[in-house]
Amino acid sequence: MMPKLDGRRQAPSSFDATEIDFASSAWLARVLEVATWLNLDSTFEEQDPPKSVALRMFDELSPGKAEASFLVEDGHIVLTEMGAQALEERLSRAVSNRASFLQMLEDELSVAAATEAWIDAWNEAPATEPLSINATVDKWRIYDLAGRAQQHQLDLNPTYQRDFVWSNADSQMLIESILRGIPLPSIILARVSSSQRFQIVDGKQRLTAILRFMGAHPEGRENAKKMKDYALFDGNFAQFARRNNLRATDIREKYLPFKTKKYTDDNDPLKPLGGRYYCEIKDKQVRIAGETITVTDLFERACDYFIPVLIYRDTQVRDIHKVFRLYNQQGMKLNAEEIRNAVFNHLMISRLMLFVGGDRPEPEIAPELVKAGIDPTTAHENIRALGFGITRFRRTKVLLWTVATLILKPAQGPDKAYRTPSTASHIDEFLRSIDSDRLAQFRSKATLEALANDLIAALELHQVVSDAWHPKFRRKGKSEMASRWEELPVIASLLACLVLVISSHEEKLENGIDAVRDLTSKMVGPTSTQNKTQWAHIANASTSILETLGLSLADMAEAVRDRYGDSAIDALLEIRKIPMI
Repeated sequence: MMPKLDGRRQAPSSFDATEIDFASSAWLARVLEVATWLNLDSTFEEQDPPKSVALRMFDELSPGKAEASFLVEDGHIVLTEMGAQALEERLSRAVSNRASFLQMLEDELSVAAATEAWIDAWNEAPATEPLSINATVDKWRIYDLAGRAQQHQLDLNPTYQRDFVWSNADSQMLIESILRGIPLPSIILARVSSSQRFQIVDGKQRLTAILRFMGAHPEGRENAKKMKDYALFDGNFAQFARRNNLRATDIREKYLPFKTKKYTDDNDPLKPLGGRYYCEIKDKQVRIAGETITVTDLFERACDYFIPVLIYRDTQVRDIHKVFRLYNQQGMKLNAEEIRNAVFNHLMISRLMLFVGGDRPEPEIAPELVKAGIDPTTAHENIRALGFGITRFRRTKVLLWTVATLILKPAQGPDKAYRTPSTASHIDEFLRSIDSDRLAQFRSKATLEALANDLIAALELHQVVSDAWHPKFRRKGKSEMASRWEELPVIASLLACLVLVISSHEEKLENGIDAVRDLTSKMVGPTSTQNKTQWAHIANASTSILETLGLSLADMAEAVRDRYGDSAIDALLEIRKIPMI
């Protein structure tokens, strides 16, 4: 079974790896047979010259190093050491991703779902090793963690972390594990030299659930103090909840206590503890590490139940973030956006996107923008109207993808054609360019304030002219009644709106709704999942919208450069020539 990729579904014929001849060009033909599993963006024809094939293939595997990856000897393509290493790394990832894909099928996931996960795995850039690490392994009791949280020695919500996303059912399962004495995975903490507090690198969901259950979450207690009859909070939370008419969503969102799950088996030792709050079971007994102790002993006193803790001390924040990336590429199933948010959180633009998009709307995420009077409330409403929730930083991805596509030209290959990198790769390169000197202007407070205002205005314009976007455009022509959006048309249309805001031509779209609607009715998205066809669709749709409104793309590119110092519009004009399969 192969991933469901339109136009690239022919399964390779099996062959013995020991039969591959690296002294001739035969190895190259074998590589092309498994090109689908290698997730190569380029397509190759049998009649293509071997050198041309090798150049294009290695331009994907080692951008900028294609010519150093092989030699031509007696008409044969022979690998260099650099080329062999690049090919081996790609094959290694392919084997791992293939195994995960097949395992998902065995777990009865659909081919479409497994394919999406397989593509996500390829979109996650390989992790790099940090330069310097000072780490120790320890074990803490629950009351050690709870005590530090109460004393504000734990940063429970560092800005690079996703918000608390566990449901009550997830949290109940964790508490059940503790009550049964089942060991928990390590909690990973970082202590930055400039601070006396520990940051949670991994384990936020678990620790938040524990603190909520105990009624010991600092934010939860502060929220409770603002409610009626706070004296009931610790002794009779059920009554406290009734007095304050708390709904389940209120309890979860305000980090308040939750009940244990209910047990139907009369022989289950946890049945007497089922369906009750912590304050109601503190004197109940549980069996932990061969001893019978009370629930209070387990959660609030010294006992033999420990949680492993990995602590990084005096380590550079960026190296800690690299560690975060390494952990999450070794089986902790965070997506590319969650990892990226950790790795690049030191950049203000990352926090800007979280704040404007609404994935992390708290004012303390971007105090600089709040101080400047920037209010993204309408942006949150407009991006929600497109059908994008706040789970897994999807809104942040949409905004970063839009800005990166408008500002950063992709690199060019040996034939001077623009490459079409994966979404994750391009966004990462955009952020790396900001971190370096290439796009240093996006570290400027004034530039970022302008960007925040432009994005808010672009989202508002996008919603005001909602009739301009034909339903077939929104969801690959699936329905005349489509309301929810797919990502590609959102990026294309939002990019066009952003250019109109930057160039002060919003009225062009407001007056040209009918013309744009007619245009977008013919713009059904590509069926292929290849990077190049996705780039072509975004490039064609965004530039065509601007042209339909009678605007000069050269003038638009100049307006973007005047505002932000760079523009990729001329690159998009070239990329839109790519055929959309």
